[in-house]
Amino acid sequence: MSENFLLLHVNEWADFESSDAIPLSQGYILANLKKHGYNGQIVGDYKDRPLTPHHFHTCMQELHPKAIGFSVYEENINRVRAWAALAKKIDPEIPVVLGGPQTTFMPGEALEQMNEVDILCRGEGETVMLEIANALAGNRTFKDVAGICCRENGSIVETGICPGSENLDNLPSPYLDEAFDCRGKSRAILLSSRGCSSACTFCYTPRANGRKVRFHSVDRVVAEMQHLQGKGINDFWFADPNFAHSRERLEAFLESIINKVPGASFWCQTRANLVDANLLALLKRAGAHTLAFGLESAHDGILKKIKKGTKLDELSKAIKLTQNAGINVELFSLFGLPGESLENAQQTLDFVKRHDVDIDGNSISQQLHVFFGTPISEDPVRHGISALPITKPAYQSLCRDFQTDGMTEEEIRQMSLIWRLNRKDFAEDIKNGTNLFTIAGFITRHKKYFDTRPEADMMLASIYMHLDECGPAAECFLRLRQKFGSDPAVERFLNRPFIGYRNKRRAIARKGCRIIFDCKGLLAGTVVPETESHFNMATLGDKTLLADFEKGVDGVKAGSATQFEVIFPADYGNRKLAGQKVSFQVYLHQVLEPVVYTNIEKISEKYPRNMFRFEDLFNLKKHNKNLYFMVLRDSVLHSYTGNLPHLMALFNYYLKLGFKEKALDLAYSLPQEPSVLGHAGRVLLANELPEEALEFLQKAADSSAEMENQRLKAHIKLKQYEEAEKIGADPRLATSLQTMNLRVNLASLRQLPVERYLERMNRLLNSQVKMMAAKM
Repeated sequence: MSENFLLLHVNEWADFESSDAIPLSQGYILANLKKHGYNGQIVGDYKDRPLTPHHFHTCMQELHPKAIGFSVYEENINRVRAWAALAKKIDPEIPVVLGGPQTTFMPGEALEQMNEVDILCRGEGETVMLEIANALAGNRTFKDVAGICCRENGSIVETGICPGSENLDNLPSPYLDEAFDCRGKSRAILLSSRGCSSACTFCYTPRANGRKVRFHSVDRVVAEMQHLQGKGINDFWFADPNFAHSRERLEAFLESIINKVPGASFWCQTRANLVDANLLALLKRAGAHTLAFGLESAHDGILKKIKKGTKLDELSKAIKLTQNAGINVELFSLFGLPGESLENAQQTLDFVKRHDVDIDGNSISQQLHVFFGTPISEDPVRHGISALPITKPAYQSLCRDFQTDGMTEEEIRQMSLIWRLNRKDFAEDIKNGTNLFTIAGFITRHKKYFDTRPEADMMLASIYMHLDECGPAAECFLRLRQKFGSDPAVERFLNRPFIGYRNKRRAIARKGCRIIFDCKGLLAGTVVPETESHFNMATLGDKTLLADFEKGVDGVKAGSATQFEVIFPADYGNRKLAGQKVSFQVYLHQVLEPVVYTNIEKISEKYPRNMFRFEDLFNLKKHNKNLYFMVLRDSVLHSYTGNLPHLMALFNYYLKLGFKEKALDLAYSLPQEPSVLGHAGRVLLANELPEEALEFLQKAADSSAEMENQRLKAHIKLKQYEEAEKIGADPRLATSLQTMNLRVNLASLRQLPVERYLERMNRLLNSQVKMMAAKM
């Protein structure tokens, strides 16, 4: 019987059906092990399908693996450590191998700080894991395995270089060999090549691959695409760092896709100097829907510092050519780069917006990550980067814990928030009236960071108008005119007509009216769950509703019910409804007629303030939070004041909208009960008001471990570390995982010796493993 190996894919940020959950690297490893007579299994730990200790234990018992391997990143290493420690508890002799980008250049001393780990993989996983398997099968010591860092007689041993395969086709395909389960996936990740020959100082890839690019054959990748297409997957994500590295090969590849994988679509990335109109036309014919370019910075001097080699005018031309070819563009960018100022960083954002690239997906910039193995990581100070004064273990890289000679820690945070403010989904949600409190809360919590940008007040004004909060909206308009009046986007925003809505008893639904309705659709006499909703709010004529639906409610009076048929488009997103004729039953609660304002100064005086009355508040909250808020706001002095859940909801909404005084007035009227006051403190803390939160949390002190941890968090936010330590040291919190985790964070922030940090981390780790073992 062949020997087994267990590979664990820890990705707690991705849902199982996402392509991000495909364990491609581990699939290559397992496929190569199987090619050489071994066997094994890949087990996933995902956001929506977390791995249970029971399932993990079952896998260990059934497989009796000779070794267990993990792919490690900065973000998942602590969770990986917990699973590795549990594996050691089940089988103390099992070798634990860490691979992935975090370990290739991780310092060897990290092994001394992770007792549950035996080996760090330095080379490509397929080659190294096979050598480890061969060593275990031949009872050889690990010091004879090239490409690893391991323990030997109490010492840390580096075993030297283990070169990867020059011809990638020598590695069997994880897809063709069914190394993992692709069911439920609509997109697959593929590699047609590996490596990069560039010299960018911020990137790990060139050094890890010796600044070489190696390829799979066109036939091999096409065979994978055909195989996946047979499983219903037609969209592909090419993870090659530079998809167009070889023009001749790429053209042959694209022609092969056109001829042999019809209907395929894909995402890929390349450099601006490698594309032209002819290649873009071929990419489009082959199914490219998105092409990503590396911008990094819109400042020539900074691009030179990081050795990017991008010419901005060349990139601008490539963006326009790509968009003209009908291909979506994404731009990778970074902030916190060497030599970059806050003003420079904002120039990059403005470059992206100026080129009509949506701030979405990969075009949402991120802070520079100084990972192990990047040229910057070798000598950060030489690049103008200084580590923040915190304690970190050897297995964690500098990552984002730095400031630069051009940007303070606070300015780097500010730039991160400004990018988030400009996200496409925020703009779409505001337009559709969804997630308004989440967006408003984000803006009001961080408003001090947005003084240099007009977007915050433009977005808040739109949210306030949607919620009939004309006074606060008028204040936003005034600030915009005073601070950003000459900005073209602000001029367009302020000069457009603003539409309000006036509730009119027994009004008739017409184009331009806003309606509040319940509906359900029946297909062959049976209600289709996807069509059933309550307290919907929509504006007739803005194309959010299907044309047949709008036609059906046109002319209906508020307070009336109606029934009509809707034919769904053949290409409708829900396949169950596409092309179907559905009978709808609709009840119209209210109709609000439009009122147009062209003078923003008059809005606060003339804007209609509607009174909404609905009895079923809990159902209203479930289906329409905006309407629920307006009902609570207008009724707070009436029948709902005695209902604590509704009062607390209004308190939270006021905080998110930035109405701090109104919120605190409600909070001070709360019953003087520890659980109620503690909940108020928790809400205040979540809304970035730690001082106010402490006032309420102090009144709930000692009432529960949860309240004590909330107090601990508030003190940490206020940088009152000594007070936080006193709470964390309370023996009554000794078994609280949350307290342990907060104390690890405190050890870092207080710059305690790394031994103290590790002592706290290991206590947390041991407690986690104990709890996991109890669930096996």
